[in-house]
Amino acid sequence: MDSLEIGIIVEVKGFISKIATFDNTNHATFIQNGDLIKNVSVNSFVVISQGFIKIIARINSETVWDIHNNIKEYNLDQRFSKSSIKRVLEVQTIGYIKHNKFYSGASFLPMIGNLCSIPSTEDINKIYINNYAENANGISINIGKSLIEQNTIKLPVDLFFASHIGIFGNSGSGKSNTLHKLYYELFSLNNLSNIKNSSLFLVLDFNGEYVLDNSFGISKEDKNIYELSSSKTSPHKFPIETSTFFDLEMLSVLFSATTQTQMPFLSRIMTGINKYGHSMNSLSNWISSLIRRIFSGKPNADVKERLVQTLKSNFPGISDYINPIIQSEIFGGSGTLCFALLDVRVYFNGDWNDKYEEALKIQELITYMKKQTIDLFLDFQVRCELQLINDMLYGNVIPDHIDPLIKRIHSRINNIKKYIDLKEKLPEQKFLQIVSLKNLNQDAKKILSLLISKMYFDQHKRNNLDNKKSFHLIIDEAHNVLSTQSAREHENGKDYRLDLFEEIIKEGRKFSFFLTLSSQRPADISPTILSQVHNFFLHKLVNERDLQIIDNSISTIDKISKSMLPILAQGVCIVSGTAISMPITVSVDFIEDIRLRPKSDTISLTDYWT
Repeated sequence: MDSLEIGIIVEVKGFISKIATFDNTNHATFIQNGDLIKNVSVNSFVVISQGFIKIIARINSETVWDIHNNIKEYNLDQRFSKSSIKRVLEVQTIGYIKHNKFYSGASFLPMIGNLCSIPSTEDINKIYINNYAENANGISINIGKSLIEQNTIKLPVDLFFASHIGIFGNSGSGKSNTLHKLYYELFSLNNLSNIKNSSLFLVLDFNGEYVLDNSFGISKEDKNIYELSSSKTSPHKFPIETSTFFDLEMLSVLFSATTQTQMPFLSRIMTGINKYGHSMNSLSNWISSLIRRIFSGKPNADVKERLVQTLKSNFPGISDYINPIIQSEIFGGSGTLCFALLDVRVYFNGDWNDKYEEALKIQELITYMKKQTIDLFLDFQVRCELQLINDMLYGNVIPDHIDPLIKRIHSRINNIKKYIDLKEKLPEQKFLQIVSLKNLNQDAKKILSLLISKMYFDQHKRNNLDNKKSFHLIIDEAHNVLSTQSAREHENGKDYRLDLFEEIIKEGRKFSFFLTLSSQRPADISPTILSQVHNFFLHKLVNERDLQIIDNSISTIDKISKSMLPILAQGVCIVSGTAISMPITVSVDFIEDIRLRPKSDTISLTDYWT
């Protein structure tokens, strides 16, 4: 072909027009200037030239006119020949290109005799990605080819990555490849030399698909990979700020505290920590204070026994220093309090003095305690037990109400400390972090996802006041943490988790904090979260609930695109959202190098079986 002209307008009825094609334009493909050009077909675009305006129309249907046969039936006779058939295209006007920009709407309509042509690659990108070259500084990534036109689709970096992204599709439809391709292409751009200094990217990898040394095209030396486990101590634990972990609401969620009794108990513990800090000095002073109150107040042998058990269970070498306390027997009589120590009865008149201090060897105990080193987890556990003892002395609580909480604290902390490391200040981290949650149990996955998301969101809000840095949280298999249904989870914990992520997706854009969500079950994700996603990559979806939630949540997808969702081939997706003017059906490029692509390939059973 010398030009891409394929026909002329022969009929106009409102927004619907008909194009009679030229006799030599009915081939599937053409060659122009050495390039293979795909001919237009149903759902393709057509450019209608009208002066300096390019009217853009989409093909709705194709018919034929038989020049020699006027009988309007489908009983075709032998007179049909190549020269007797005229191909007619019915098109609908959708917009126009003026001054090199695409505008939606029918401000201009075709006229009889207007020439029609196949749109160029440049025109296709203008139609799909509205003004991307101008609004996105001309920086874009190649994601694949449009399924109909077979044109390379370039996504603008600014409009896509400064937004919340959703990637949805059934298992095996190509979600992982699309997610990986997006960020692989972004990190491969040579004209973004400052990306490593200006942004942080963190991947929550639920299935361990992205832990390869060269995943995302980034070498192992330039990223942090955390392969965590809840069954054994992880070699590289994930660092969590103490301020995030020891947040009252977070603690109540982590340990499923009840609102009426257990949460106020945790509040009293945090009040003490905030006042005196985490240190053996404050812990030692608190223990000595409790001992004095036990032996100089109202007789309470149960409290003394609980204190002894607390010290013995948390400090294995302490037995020699608490023998006087162990061997003492507390009892009261005639309004006074006394204790029997090594068969010597010592009486108290209510005022503590050096004689009692020496008898119980409290100073030796304090000296020993101050020399001990314990981590923040054990420090918190000990303080919980001491707080219960303190409350029992004052008669503030019923122990049976608090004991279940303390047991949960012990049990869950023993698991939590296998995969996280508490830090007063986070160490310097590389711009890409990949956190594999594959070997964590279901509770641990939710706990860590919650801690990481809250920590970085709060930190980013606090430190990024001028919005010069961005944070990109990428959650694969997002239904694991964004689901509204969770039978095993405490109701308060579910509400807190959803509230956190809803706040992130609602307010994150203001602070340059962006989410990328990938899931095979969009119906399981909170509708509030789904409705705030800006741009979508929709792979094959067949479940009725998933299709319904997509229909209700995404206003930028048309009926034709929705009808295609159940029949999309593997690796093909519909791209829709605020960054583009209309949905694109794209065949996403597949990364052939097995060292780069995610570990999500379907196994070859015949290879195993033979």
